[in-house]
Amino acid sequence: MKKAFTILALVLVILTCLWLFFMDPAKLTPDNPAGKTTYYTTVNQTTVNKDDNGRYAYELIGYTDEGKSKTLSFSTSKLLKNGAYLKLYVSTLRGVTHWEEVTADDLPGQAKQLTSK
Repeated sequence: MKKAFTILALVLVILTCLWLFFMDPAKLTPDNPAGKTTYYTTVNQTTVNKDDNGRYAYELIGYTDEGKSKTLSFSTSKLLKNGAYLKLYVSTLRGVTHWEEVTADDLPGQAKQLTSK
């Protein structure tokens, strides 16, 4: 019986530690870059479709600071200006969690070269 309580307590401690690590409120905040990869892109879609929720759906190629590319899908309630530069926060499980419009001067070197092509 004592052994069972010890094992149960150990399992609860491990689960609590995992929960604190993965469910940290700071990491779950959409506009907080902690735990997320930052991508930069240019809006270059000439036609934009609306999804089932009436939001504008985008599928763009984004670039990291190091120049790694990835196709990113996200939706927004606002129609984005064609040619605008965006900074996207991407979570492994949730995809694009936040975006903000930036100027060309805000883009890091590799991303600036790749988005201007």
